Amino acid sequence: MKLTTHSRIRLSDPWTLATVLAIAFAAGCDSSDSVTGAAAPPPTANVAGTWTGTYVPDDFVGCESGPAQATFQQEGSIVTGILSSTSDCGFPSVSFQGTIRGNTLEGTITGEPFFVETSIASGMLSGSTLHLGLANTVYAYSGGSMRLHR
Repeated sequence: MKLTTHSRIRLSDPWTLATVLAIAFAAGCDSSDSVTGAAAPPPTANVAGTWTGTYVPDDFVGCESGPAQATFQQEGSIVTGILSSTSDCGFPSVSFQGTIRGNTLEGTITGEPFFVETSIASGMLSGSTLHLGLANTVYAYSGGSMRLHR
């Protein structure tokens, strides 16, 4: 079909109708109410403040559980703080530096007598309870766990 300035586009022509429908469909897909892309990360939990609870050492023969405390400062997902326990195998002041993503807290810990260089702490926040596992990765010493609440 040859178009001139006086010709009309006829929608009864199958190719013309298909072209118009394709353009209309593409324009309609340009904006959508449906959600696309990656899922949003979970909101970051707030662990700032003082937590108290129990330190449970992994050495059940020579050590007993005892009182524990953690104090955290938080700026966004960055968390710093001090961990301590007065149990017979406890630790007076261990520095924590890490991050929280969703309800998962992970970081490095440093302090005497058990946690040097690349020691780690990781755990989960569930409501007002924080379970934190401690480990000395230099000497493969599992430092036990802290069960804390606010």
